[in-house]
Amino acid sequence: MNISIKLDGRKTSLTKAGFPIVFYLSKNSKFKRIKTGYFSEQKNWDKKNQIPKKSHPNFIELLNYLSNKKIRIGKLQEQSKTEALNFHYVERFLLQNDSGIFYLEGLKLEGVSRTYKIALNSFQKYFPDYPFKMITKEIAEEYMNLLINTPTANNFKQRSSNGVISYMNTLTAAWNKLKRPNNPFSAIRPAATRTKNKAMTPEDLIKIKNSPIAPDGNSKGGGVYNYLNYFLLCFYLGGIDMNDLAHSKWSDVVDGRLEFTRRKGGTNVFVSNKIFPEAMELLEQYNCKPYLIPLILENNYRNFIPNVSRRFQDIKEQLQLSKKPYSKAPRYTFITRAQQLLIDERITVEIVGHKQQSTHSIYKDEFPFHVRDEAHKKIIGL
Repeated sequence: MNISIKLDGRKTSLTKAGFPIVFYLSKNSKFKRIKTGYFSEQKNWDKKNQIPKKSHPNFIELLNYLSNKKIRIGKLQEQSKTEALNFHYVERFLLQNDSGIFYLEGLKLEGVSRTYKIALNSFQKYFPDYPFKMITKEIAEEYMNLLINTPTANNFKQRSSNGVISYMNTLTAAWNKLKRPNNPFSAIRPAATRTKNKAMTPEDLIKIKNSPIAPDGNSKGGGVYNYLNYFLLCFYLGGIDMNDLAHSKWSDVVDGRLEFTRRKGGTNVFVSNKIFPEAMELLEQYNCKPYLIPLILENNYRNFIPNVSRRFQDIKEQLQLSKKPYSKAPRYTFITRAQQLLIDERITVEIVGHKQQSTHSIYKDEFPFHVRDEAHKKIIGL
């Protein structure tokens, strides 16, 4: 990330006090201007050295302010060599407008999702406006136990341990994104329980494929009709995640294969799967280049799954499915089908993009495409 101090010389920015002095942030072709609250006329600004000239009316005050900020800029640029910094974090560090409250700062995170908000609101309910310095491992453990022992508001049932783990994982991630040391939520987890099998049967997949549910003219790339198409695409393309499908572009299609690095955190696994006719037939319904499907283009991916999830039970009943069509189900289904068909597990791992867990996996060659494609075709054949 590059950080500099500039005079915002745009005509639209001109005020009676002169042009705004801003911190100019740039990263990966994106930029942001952060106002310092100071102004200067062009004649009173040293562009080369990024400082006011002695002719500036507030020369001493402004020079001291910018000198202190340059020290912070140096620390940020050094930090950016080893960490991925976002604009919000840099702005907060430069302006020192940190409330010190975990909940409030968590809500300020750049692009904070509904999942983060739910977890932060939950913690805020039990420990309102707790500052970072008061949140210890003991507090995190107390919060975890409160989640386990307090019935949920919607059905008054005890939360599953896996649900509690999800909350703790989200709070751990939020703390890390805020670049705070000594994360109190890390390693505080209940024992996991085995989840219900989310895999759909071949009969379920055929029912989804032949679904009578019609497109909703107001839903654009959303709605149940499109969700079922995306569901099948995730299965046909090798049990990929919905998130990876949403972000995939036609530029990722190379020689009839969809190639991408999985977006799941910490994996960095490369996937290269053949696009079979079943998948291409669905993709051809959408004219949304550069993306394969229109969710990112229409900027509604973040709310898409939560919106559709409220219809899962209705979809199950309407199509008479054996299970609810969760967004992770295509992946579970692909892997389960592979097991049922006695496909070599090592081949399945490469198709779905699982991270190799074997200590000697680095010495193994990948299976050739024709072997993987043959297994892939067999798995999706209905």
